[in-house]
Amino acid sequence: MGRDHLITDDETRDIAEGFLAVSPWLGDVTWGRDVIGPGADYLRDFNAVIRDDAELGEERRWSWTVKFSDPAGTPRSLCHERVLEGLKRIVYGELSSSVGWRALGIRQWFTEPSEKRIGLQLSAADRSTICQYALYEKTVFPTSAEGPFGTKLDFFESQRPDAEAPDE
Repeated sequence: MGRDHLITDDETRDIAEGFLAVSPWLGDVTWGRDVIGPGADYLRDFNAVIRDDAELGEERRWSWTVKFSDPAGTPRSLCHERVLEGLKRIVYGELSSSVGWRALGIRQWFTEPSEKRIGLQLSAADRSTICQYALYEKTVFPTSAEGPFGTKLDFFESQRPDAEAPDE
């Protein structure tokens, strides 16, 4: 059986790029390469340096990785395999009704045949949700600029430079 149906590195990288684009609170973003496949964890555990021209062995290959930090300075990272884990948590997991409703588009994208899926774009909110499930197993940060009633809830709105002066 072929592997044509598998979600590609390009698709998962696109998801991570979309997440980072709508997450300005994340800093120190650094893109790199990593080996994935059987035994790759063993290499990572020993911090093995793998030359670019190294023979990777059967079923191992180069993929992308991105490292960043959250507002508390906690280092985080995403890679192809971790984004796939986030997708699987959403597709196969039990989600609350509010997340479950928003996840319908992600689930549909996941089940599309690969030749059709490649032409479909997940929303920024979907990409953020997938990556947050990969990192935290839940959504921690808002996944879109708008709240449930059309505007983003802002507890500091009155302190913003463009805030209107209160009526007197």
